[in-house]
Amino acid sequence: MAHVNFTPARDGTSSASTSQGNTNSYVFDVFVNHRGPDVKKGLARDIYNRLTDFGLAVFLDQEVLERGERLNPQIEGAIRTASVHVAIFSPNYAQSRWCLDELVQMLESGSTIIPVFYKVEPADLRWTRGEDRVYARALGELEMKRTLDGQPRYEPNTIEKWRNALSAVADIVGFELKDKEEWQLIHEVVQQVLKKVRKPPLDVAKYPTGVDKKIKDLDRKLSLQRQSEKATVLGIVGLGGVGKTTLAKQFFNRERSNYDRSCFLFDVRSKSLPSLQNSLLKDLIQRNAQINSVDEGIERLKTVSQRALIILDDIDHINQLDALCAPVIDSIDVGSLILITSRNKDVLISAGIEESSIYTLKGLNPQLSRELFCWHAFGQPRPVIGFEQVVKKFLDVCNGLPLSLKVIGALLRGKHDLKHWDAQLRKTSNVLPEDIQNTLTISYDALDREEKQIFLDIACFFIGEDRDTAIRVWDESNWEGFLGLWKLENRCLVEMDAKNCLRMHDHLRDLGRDIAENPEYPRRLCRFRKSFLLDVVADQSPVRGISMVDGNDSEQSFQSFDQSPVHGNDPEQSFENLACSCNLSRLQILKAESHSVERVFGRGQLPTLIYLRWEHFPMSSLPPSIPLKNLRMLYMKGGQLKTPWQHESQAPLQLRELRIHAPLSNLPRSIGKLKRLQSLRFDFFPLQLPEWVGNLTALQRLDLRECSSLQTLPESVGNLTGLQLLDLSYCSSLQTLQSRWET
Repeated sequence: MAHVNFTPARDGTSSASTSQGNTNSYVFDVFVNHRGPDVKKGLARDIYNRLTDFGLAVFLDQEVLERGERLNPQIEGAIRTASVHVAIFSPNYAQSRWCLDELVQMLESGSTIIPVFYKVEPADLRWTRGEDRVYARALGELEMKRTLDGQPRYEPNTIEKWRNALSAVADIVGFELKDKEEWQLIHEVVQQVLKKVRKPPLDVAKYPTGVDKKIKDLDRKLSLQRQSEKATVLGIVGLGGVGKTTLAKQFFNRERSNYDRSCFLFDVRSKSLPSLQNSLLKDLIQRNAQINSVDEGIERLKTVSQRALIILDDIDHINQLDALCAPVIDSIDVGSLILITSRNKDVLISAGIEESSIYTLKGLNPQLSRELFCWHAFGQPRPVIGFEQVVKKFLDVCNGLPLSLKVIGALLRGKHDLKHWDAQLRKTSNVLPEDIQNTLTISYDALDREEKQIFLDIACFFIGEDRDTAIRVWDESNWEGFLGLWKLENRCLVEMDAKNCLRMHDHLRDLGRDIAENPEYPRRLCRFRKSFLLDVVADQSPVRGISMVDGNDSEQSFQSFDQSPVHGNDPEQSFENLACSCNLSRLQILKAESHSVERVFGRGQLPTLIYLRWEHFPMSSLPPSIPLKNLRMLYMKGGQLKTPWQHESQAPLQLRELRIHAPLSNLPRSIGKLKRLQSLRFDFFPLQLPEWVGNLTALQRLDLRECSSLQTLPESVGNLTGLQLLDLSYCSSLQTLQSRWET
């Protein structure tokens, strides 16, 4: 992109050769001196691209000077203004008088010169007479060149200046390609430039793996949201540690030279508004400003009119946007951009930012996760031989979160014993490193009490559960389930998969389960730690939920508890016995497996139980002793189950949701009396649906997927006027639909 204000191009060449106007008016940060045929399409362009990504104005001349032409004013101006010169010495460098003239001017400017020796050695620059060295031969050929009238083309003192310039640069410590990959050479050169340049860019990351791809995604979002009548506002939201600030810094480095003024306000969440306003005003008007109150800051920011790039990092309250964004949005130039990062989409939407202007940042894909982890663990983008499998296990633990990949990878740097890696893997699976835990806790702490309860329920019980089911549980707990879940989604603490099921990053899950052991809230028993259970038994604090299910999101199965050497072999100390000794008077959630739940029900009626999920159900039906009176959600799965309950009096009349995954041989007529039932699902149902299903007038969802024996639906289904979903997927025997409701 070439601008009339002489901004460097994005296509890898300097706009110096394409822009119009006063070519000496632009100040460059870096000048790249090189021999085009040798390195322009490779090394020189790669260095240029990396430096421009950091927001530096870099001159890489793209025009070929005609024979006999002097250095043009653009090149002379770039050499004069650049604070750093990168001189790339390649085999054919000394054949070019223009390369040599540039080198002389670079030395005369007094600015920093960084020599790069590409397929040549410093000695080639130092020894420039005779025939032994490549540059000596090239300079000898230049000495022999003649004009048409037989006169030397180059004055002897000019040749001597070139020799002296080469010799002077040979004594400067530079970078050689010898014994390294080209990408390593580029990295070293770029890092040295960043140290020496007059306007250092923001430090993005030691290994910015995957950032370039995210920048492209952000560019696409920005291209669709550019405003023509006022400044553009764009938001970046995502989980803590996902890389929002890293992305914003990379974007700022790349783009700030395109604006008259730029300002990056870090960590807005933890700083006072007057101090932030003062910093913003100082960067925008280029002079000190003393602001004593938020109102004063608002009024003074309204006077700013420059074309500006403003980054507001880690916003967590609308008051911050009112004080920092709202005052300047209408006063700064139309071409300005305000970029806001936040963990909470609600804040941005409340400030009037359209959802289409918000970019949700996700974690890294498996390939980029592997690269980032390996950079931090091994100093290279791939595992050391022999560590491939254990690296894969760590990647599963980190689940694409850049913060985790960085922190855990760094913990393993220099550790070459697989036993150490295995020990760290076990430890990380139980206890998150402090840096990761502190970052994620910030998002949890920002929730109100009810939202925290919902968060803990998901972490302990509802990962993989249907969203609507979980909302019903929370509504029955007298919480605003829909609203609470919506807020957790907007804070990037939970998300929905394609099947409308709840998903949560493993680290957030572990954080939630750690917090659940705090007696501040009703207890949630989902981890089988003997010490924790003994505490719960001892203090008799009320238990909200118990999970005895052995699943992928459980850290340790119920079955393994008794045999664990940590917990001993005493059956009286088993999880089942300990759980049954807790205060279950307020138990609302129970996830059971096989026979593990029977002693829990033996404790009493459990009057508050509203959610029962029983996997591997071991009987033909629910025994009469199981309390169903107040149950709202019931899910049963088992090959021995023949009918949900035997007696009509057992029917849970308050039930809202019923799901059965079993080869039933009988359906109780009392199911037709469940007037409040909203969702009914049968998996692999071998029977025909009875007519009384039409009595379920509150039914919203009827799911009969994979019921291969189902041949037709009863006419009474037409009475279900509130039905929103009817799923007949893979009902291979279904032949007809009743005409009165098939449309």
